[in-house]
Amino acid sequence: MSIKSFPALISRPMTWLLGLHQQDSFLNILRSQTFTYPVSREFLTSTSAQIVNPRDHRVATDQVSTTLPASSVEGLNDEAILALFTTGFFGGVIFAPERAILRMGVWKWLPAHYSTFNSKQPKNIIWRVSDIPKTTLVPIEDVLFGSFKVIDAKIKSTSDPSPSYVDFGFGSDSASFAGCHRFCVIRNPEETKDGPSEADSGVEIRLEHFRCNPVKNVDSWAEYIPWLHYWYAKLLFADGIRSLLRR
Repeated sequence: MSIKSFPALISRPMTWLLGLHQQDSFLNILRSQTFTYPVSREFLTSTSAQIVNPRDHRVATDQVSTTLPASSVEGLNDEAILALFTTGFFGGVIFAPERAILRMGVWKWLPAHYSTFNSKQPKNIIWRVSDIPKTTLVPIEDVLFGSFKVIDAKIKSTSDPSPSYVDFGFGSDSASFAGCHRFCVIRNPEETKDGPSEADSGVEIRLEHFRCNPVKNVDSWAEYIPWLHYWYAKLLFADGIRSLLRR
């Protein structure tokens, strides 16, 4: 089955969407996803992008997203949503082989390091899944499994229309491979006769990603295996959503 054949299988996407918080089936979560290659301009012009790609070299991008009913995240603020998603993304079964490889010392080959970042040494490296916080964000400058450093985060205020996010940088700006994952929460109030109502709104969860060669303005080695990244991103995203729905 080709990677483009899944949309043809979706006859009632709204049924899957509404069923996510009732049946957190991994397959249902995969079916609910939207995968695109463009990412937001805000992400590509962000502080994180300048840190990871200081010479503004060419980048490859993609995005995975899904929209959940507001009821499925009822009682959770944006920080808690991002924390639970982070726990599932890095602490789930899909990331387990990579966690094991990094723990064996592979992280030393390409640790998360950026010459313009305010700290060369991480404040703390988290090695155990149980140590990933489930209600608060991993602090800026902390590193997950030796290779994923929190380089920026924002929890929006009530009056701020921009989304909440947390950015994980990987690779090094002095090596031939680096990039960034942005986990993002976007609340979408629905218009009612009395005005916007967050109670009836959908909540979009988004994974934005870019990767590059910070040393030379050429494609990174990852562009030779785009199919692997496509599936890996979708599966990791599904683990993040499942963690959120199973809280």
